[in-house]
Amino acid sequence: MDFVDIHTHKKPDSGISIINIFPEDAAKIENKKKYSAGIHPQEVSHADITQYLKITEELALLKNVVAIGETGLDKRYPEFELQKEVFLSQIKIAEKHKKPVIVHCVRAYSDLSEILKKHKPKVPFIIHRYSGNKTIAGELLKFGCFLSFGHELFNEKSKPVNVIKAIPPEKLFLETDDYNINIEDIYKKAAELIKINKNDLKNILYNNYVAVFRNAQKLS
Repeated sequence: MDFVDIHTHKKPDSGISIINIFPEDAAKIENKKKYSAGIHPQEVSHADITQYLKITEELALLKNVVAIGETGLDKRYPEFELQKEVFLSQIKIAEKHKKPVIVHCVRAYSDLSEILKKHKPKVPFIIHRYSGNKTIAGELLKFGCFLSFGHELFNEKSKPVNVIKAIPPEKLFLETDDYNINIEDIYKKAAELIKINKNDLKNILYNNYVAVFRNAQKLS
């Protein structure tokens, strides 16, 4: 059973990895690799959004684009209301093509919760590199979201260290993002924090992957 890296910007050496690409990277897609594709909130203020949404829709047709994202909300960047509009447009694309959404959310969890309450998305949401507290985590879990964690687990004072201990492994994913770290090391740390055997955690997260990415199984 493979380790699952739910969100990475690097080409994987082994295991199951969902490689993140943005619309301008469409030409880089390779057969037999798995991708998520979407418009990052950082791009919203300067990109040709109409064209980028068109490209995202086209990429969603590809079998090896198994998720939409990363997309979402980030109050560090301008045009926050436009970010919401673009996020909602990508949720619609994900629902149309029955693909999960990889969510980027920074300083905007209340806004994300409002969107979840109002629109009740029909596909799974994976909150990548979750950085909120346990209370917000509990609220997101009620909406059916999965939470993903990465290198922050090695910082004992970080919020993710406390949150990962409080959520069921059945709602968990792990990731390398764009950091130079091995996914197996993140699994080891996560298993240590939640006091579970690493292989048991590996099995649980693989089952989570199967449940969320059913269509992606055909590529394995």
